[in-house]
Amino acid sequence: MTLSDSIKNNCEKLLQEPEIRFAGILDPMGNLVAGGFRSDVEPLKNEAERKKLFMEVVLRQRTREEFDHNMGPVEYAAARRKNVVIMILPIEKNVLFISAEKNIEIDPTAKKIKQIMDL
Repeated sequence: MTLSDSIKNNCEKLLQEPEIRFAGILDPMGNLVAGGFRSDVEPLKNEAERKKLFMEVVLRQRTREEFDHNMGPVEYAAARRKNVVIMILPIEKNVLFISAEKNIEIDPTAKKIKQIMDL
């Protein structure tokens, strides 16, 4: 599955936002197919741990889709952790995975992400 250039470019635009630590597109198998870390960010997890996290994120998103018919599709899901905020947004058959600074306001940030990604 190939991603459009606009999705890839918009993902890169997210990395220019100071509150975004990581912005990546995950394919249905949890592989990172676009994006990555902002250049000045030190990852909190190693590559093997990130791969495991990505697979879990995709599986969780696919599980949520089972309820789309009566609850409507997920616009985004967010988790505020001690050191970071994680946000997940479905995008086509993929998942946009965001790691943001821990002090962000989730709803305004989600709105900004959706505007940048043209969702």
